[in-house]
Amino acid sequence: MGKLGKKDRKKKSNKYENLSKPQAELDFHGLGRLTMGEIRGMTDNFIEKCRDRKLSKVIIITGKGLHSKKGMPIIKPYLRKYLSAKPYVLRVMEGRFDRGGSGTLEITFRHE
Repeated sequence: MGKLGKKDRKKKSNKYENLSKPQAELDFHGLGRLTMGEIRGMTDNFIEKCRDRKLSKVIIITGKGLHSKKGMPIIKPYLRKYLSAKPYVLRVMEGRFDRGGSGTLEITFRHE
């Protein structure tokens, strides 16, 4: 016998929800200690592939920096500054809480 009471209801969908979701991600977790050159190279490669695919929004998981010297983030501030200077980057901002918050950067591209 089935359950009595509430009927099975489909979850309402927000037609704009997918517009704000990142279309690709790069995750630096678990890669061990990387040099800034390695970080920059991996980021440039990722960004180039995303731009070739004409993606609009991506996310980079940098971590919060809790395991860095003095517990201060290194990768995130570096990438924020580095990517903000790129002419094809429209916006670099901290990711939403449900996407990693202070341990992430969301990048939105400018398309000509």
